[in-house]
Amino acid sequence: MDAQPERAGSESFSQLLDPEYWLIFGLEWTGDADMAEAAYAVAPGVIPRHMLGEDARQVLECADLFVGKRGGRAIFFSDLTRMFASAGRSWPDLGVDWEAALADLQSGPFPALYLTVSQRAHVYICHAATRLVIYGPGGKEEGTEAERGLVRQALAWQLAADWPGYVRSLIDAGKMRPVD
Repeated sequence: MDAQPERAGSESFSQLLDPEYWLIFGLEWTGDADMAEAAYAVAPGVIPRHMLGEDARQVLECADLFVGKRGGRAIFFSDLTRMFASAGRSWPDLGVDWEAALADLQSGPFPALYLTVSQRAHVYICHAATRLVIYGPGGKEEGTEAERGLVRQALAWQLAADWPGYVRSLIDAGKMRPVD
């Protein structure tokens, strides 16, 4: 991340170090390895919304509403897409260019982390299908909500462990200044 020195909005130092939740989305999987840096996490509560385009602001507003109703420390962009699909809606129905929104979130000058994930975890992060069939060396199998939840929980734990040190390193390097 090439963060420019910025105030992180009106968030307190503790909110910077321990955000309410992270929004995670998948990146393109490259190569044949079992693990890859193929996911990206942002903390919507510490992103100054005025720094974003309208599409990214709308995605973060949807994420805020989702977490407000369902809770959770780590949500996937695919969770939001899945929610709309179950209601017979889509991002374009809402006038949101989701690809532009994710590009905006990935290029902004605010804290974010690339995540190294397994191919299987990547499937859960990226796909909004309620019925998921995963093909692998052992054949095909049905993906489960329980496993999706485990992936989400594992990423939340990893982010909770890694995020504070990462944010402190940005502050120490002068790339970010807390308001407090």
